[in-house]
Amino acid sequence: MDSLQSILGSRDFKPPSEMDAIRDYIKRRYKSSCKIQLQRDSIIVTVATSALAATLHLERRGLIAACNLNKKLIIRISG
Repeated sequence: MDSLQSILGSRDFKPPSEMDAIRDYIKRRYKSSCKIQLQRDSIIVTVATSALAATLHLERRGLIAACNLNKKLIIRISG
């Protein structure tokens, strides 16, 4: 019987490409970092400032198209 460590150690736990696409989009356009959480039917993006969050809300459709997202996008401010 294999141990849990040997089973999980051989797996590649790479984050989904959606996360990388969103992170790259925000870093490239706004030179800012963000935190991303995936849930069953949504993607939650948390940014540091309210100004950036408001800008991302205005660009929501462009962000969804550029990153090829198929889940609901939620933008939050870290607090």
